[in-house]
Amino acid sequence: MNAMKHKVENIHSMTKRFLVSTFLLLLIWGCTSQADNDEPSDRAPQFALKDLTGHTLRLKDLKGKVVLLNFFATWCAPCRQEIPDLERLYKRFNDQGLEIVGISLDMEGAPLLNPFVQHYGITYPIVLGTREVVVDYGGIRGIPTSFLIDRDGRVAKHFEGFRPVHVFEQSVLELLGKKG
Repeated sequence: MNAMKHKVENIHSMTKRFLVSTFLLLLIWGCTSQADNDEPSDRAPQFALKDLTGHTLRLKDLKGKVVLLNFFATWCAPCRQEIPDLERLYKRFNDQGLEIVGISLDMEGAPLLNPFVQHYGITYPIVLGTREVVVDYGGIRGIPTSFLIDRDGRVAKHFEGFRPVHVFEQSVLELLGKKG
């Protein structure tokens, strides 16, 4: 009986932590309406983030490619809706110089993300976001948020909220056409 009580307390404790974490993430990064920034800006902030196997992915290692950074979380419905389109873009344009990097804002890390990645069939790199990368990219007011980086390492486009695939595709094609 004591073991059963202990299990129930553990479940309540885990549930409470999950709800508090989710609330805080929603408060900080909640899903937003659509907003665009089509003005090219300065250099994209550099980062070195761990992927799901513990290897480090550095933005500087992707120089010369068009990079789509996609800030997302597993609990965000618009994020989940965007993933199949991003996967199709990746498969279609990766050999032409497009790299997509998913930056997860889930606090639970790889144990939560590995089954999620497998379920959605994601083949593009997924890395674990940090507070620093969120701050460096302007605070990420909502998710999904994506940054399209040109071959020279400059932020060419910034998208807040869900986007249909044709919006990303048009922007990617424009940047792939420029040889930098």
